[in-house]
Amino acid sequence: MSSLQPTRTAAVLLAGLILTFAGCGKTEPTSQGGKSADPKGSTPTGTTAGATASQPGSPTSPTPLVPVLLPPQDPVQKSAEKFISDLMTAAANPSPLPAELLNRVSPTFLKVIGKPVLLPAETAKGYSHGAAEEWLRRAGTGLAGLGLPTGYGSSTGAVFVGSVHNGTGRFLLRMSPGDGGWKVDWFQLGSAKTGEPSKPSSPDEPFQEFAALAFLDSITGVATLPKEERMLLLGAILSPKLRAEWGEPFEQDKARGYDFSASNLGRLADGFSDPNGPYTRTPTGAGQFKVELTKGGTVKAWSLKLIKGPNPGEWLVDEFKQS
Repeated sequence: MSSLQPTRTAAVLLAGLILTFAGCGKTEPTSQGGKSADPKGSTPTGTTAGATASQPGSPTSPTPLVPVLLPPQDPVQKSAEKFISDLMTAAANPSPLPAELLNRVSPTFLKVIGKPVLLPAETAKGYSHGAAEEWLRRAGTGLAGLGLPTGYGSSTGAVFVGSVHNGTGRFLLRMSPGDGGWKVDWFQLGSAKTGEPSKPSSPDEPFQEFAALAFLDSITGVATLPKEERMLLLGAILSPKLRAEWGEPFEQDKARGYDFSASNLGRLADGFSDPNGPYTRTPTGAGQFKVELTKGGTVKAWSLKLIKGPNPGEWLVDEFKQS
């Protein structure tokens, strides 16, 4: 069983509604045999000195081309922590979310969460600004009892997993470089119990692991996000082939900006597992996992297969079949 988040017990205490990440360190994973991993700041395994690329918004710290565990002071790590902190604070305020906060979200993810699309101007953009803002606000209210996120990143993308509600749930965050700096192109909460970590052994594994978590949290996780909000994420994490098989959109769906039927996806999600049932995932090959879901007290095994998405660091679920 695997997860991106290393085992650690440190939690971040909240002062009121302000999240303080600054000054908190992270524990390095250890290699086999109990030997310590390379210190932070050393040349990452699989890269050579100088094999780096400068990042938008992080001019003082080049980021490796191959994904590595991000140290606490990495600019992308700090950008991720700041977004979570700012979203938590803004979600607790009845005023509209700050425009600057919305500007840190990629247009790609705004199109995922900015549904339904009802006005001609929204149709032209591909999303509703108001719907996206409300989705983020509702999701942001679930940010409490936070732990430091663990991130793996390269010059083209980074993925993070952090704990919420004092370790009983988690948040997922994916970032990619864009105009003006790093942008959030996935954010999600999950509450179903799942497995402990393993250290990635290939450049794609952190992103594949993230996609598997995002998919499985979208079909569970009732305690953190209502079903209708999770279905927006589920529709976006499926390949075009599987999305058509599971939730071919009706005309009324298309008229509201959806490329899937949220109601059909919701019925499928309900059939896979209990609302908050635990799950496990075990890598079985490149982009493939054995998944065990609990339904009605019975554990059933499934095979999950991913394919590469159109954007850097993006993987999509192409098959999910009972074993």
